[in-house]
Amino acid sequence: MAVAQVHQREVVEVPFTLPDGQILPHPALVISCDDLQIIEPGMFYAVLISTKNHHPELTIPIQAEWLSSPLSQQSYFVTHIVSQFNCDDVIARHNCFLRQPFFDQVIDRIIGTIIDGDW
Repeated sequence: MAVAQVHQREVVEVPFTLPDGQILPHPALVISCDDLQIIEPGMFYAVLISTKNHHPELTIPIQAEWLSSPLSQQSYFVTHIVSQFNCDDVIARHNCFLRQPFFDQVIDRIIGTIIDGDW
């Protein structure tokens, strides 16, 4: 799928490299600002969305009302798995966005998990 640009707070599907080395298509939340794709053409950062909750202390359960359109099953933001992608990596777009107040909570939790160790 040829994607020219993605947007912050958008849910996209990308090939995520998991901690065990597997590369699997997964939904992900775009967390980087749109301007990054201008400075570094097509580059963005995203956090993994998974239906598995392996480490509950590191995940956030996604509530349907947080999104502009619901996901098909219960899912979680996996706050310790953030990766860099290029727009060429996007497998699918879901026309789904995380609402701003909840995005702010997710970003705070990612920072707490990865940077501050607050878990």
